[in-house]
Amino acid sequence: METLRIFAASDIHERLDHLGPLSETIEAAHWVLLLGDLTQFGHAAQAARVLDAFRRINPQVLAVPGNVDHPDVLDLLVSEGVSLHGSHRILEDQVGVAGVGASTPTPFGTPMELSEEEIYRRLEVPLRAIGSCDVRLVISHTPPRDTRVDRIRSGLHAGSRSVRRLIEEHSPDLLLSGHIHEAVGEDTVGRTRILNPGPFGRGGFVWVEVSADGVSAACRCVSAR
Repeated sequence: METLRIFAASDIHERLDHLGPLSETIEAAHWVLLLGDLTQFGHAAQAARVLDAFRRINPQVLAVPGNVDHPDVLDLLVSEGVSLHGSHRILEDQVGVAGVGASTPTPFGTPMELSEEEIYRRLEVPLRAIGSCDVRLVISHTPPRDTRVDRIRSGLHAGSRSVRRLIEEHSPDLLLSGHIHEAVGEDTVGRTRILNPGPFGRGGFVWVEVSADGVSAACRCVSAR
């Protein structure tokens, strides 16, 4: 199996300052995964600018919306054929990726929030669809509950119980998330590694390589390279 390279970024919020310094890295990836919050409470027009900026460097982009993206952002992603919200894609060589966007309800009433039941339903279907793949990846804007990558500044956990339940039930190889800006890092649930790179505007991203030797993934930061 030839090594499959994936670049993933979350919580872009229309901040594209790091696209230039990261252009060679993004171009070297076989796929680019955008993990939600493309905009800053924006609509399809703002999301289109973000999507196009990445696709000018690498056309192989897939994405989910985040909780601060308005619903017409999802409409855009679907119409452009890049949405992984409640959907899946077989990348190559039996590498499957399933996705869900939005978040569980927040105190701020952001534009795209879903109940735990809806998140479970949206993610369970694509997870089942990739169940026979040799390598299974998940992108979820909101991280699983009670992990190192879902703690807000007060120390409380703000992730999704449904995402955690599905990880426990299906044990994918890797889950990439965002949403909680301050919870940059990595954790595991069972055999599943979970990574949150933090906001792209601060230079955070995840680099993933899938090869015959397995799956390697690491949070990186352009300012620390």
